Amino acid sequence: MIQLFSTEFWIAVLFGINFILVVFLFLIVKKINLVSSSSAQDRCEDIEEINGAQTEHAGHIMNMLEPLVQDAAKTAKTFEAQIREKKRIIKELNDALDARIININLLLSRAEKLQKKLENEHRMANRQISVNPDSFPVAPPDTMLDQQNRIIEMFNMNLDVESIADKLSIPEGEVRLVIDLKKKFMAMEAEGR
Repeated sequence: MIQLFSTEFWIAVLFGINFILVVFLFLIVKKINLVSSSSAQDRCEDIEEINGAQTEHAGHIMNMLEPLVQDAAKTAKTFEAQIREKKRIIKELNDALDARIININLLLSRAEKLQKKLENEHRMANRQISVNPDSFPVAPPDTMLDQQNRIIEMFNMNLDVESIADKLSIPEGEVRLVIDLKKKFMAMEAEGR
């Protein structure tokens, strides 16, 4: 919702109202002093005038303040609703972020297991080559960073996820993960500038 007036505006309005009330009280005290110095008969007449004026001024001030108080109450309710909505959104974002972190940790765990498996297979292949030098030499597996760089290069050449996964012989999920993370890092860098 659109906020009608800022908090500073309401503070200024309240300050103005307090100032008017202080001036009003000052005038009342001044009138009371004048009344006390007058004769008894003058005092009665002055008191009746003051009471009438006070009643008139109080009614006028109340009429002026009533819409302001109502607007302040509406603004406070709107502000409270906006705060509740923002808290709800923040909670949803935190929950989604937690889920992503868990997924990334699972993927990292799988990647570590796959890397260990590939390293073991590489060692086994190297042992076979040393035992049988006539066998076909096995190239060392790419490091994860090289593989990620190749995924990004292919994506920048406008290849789709399926094509990249086929060419590199890796699951499409890993390709999507690398591309999504790269996009997020680029967006974060752009925001940081």
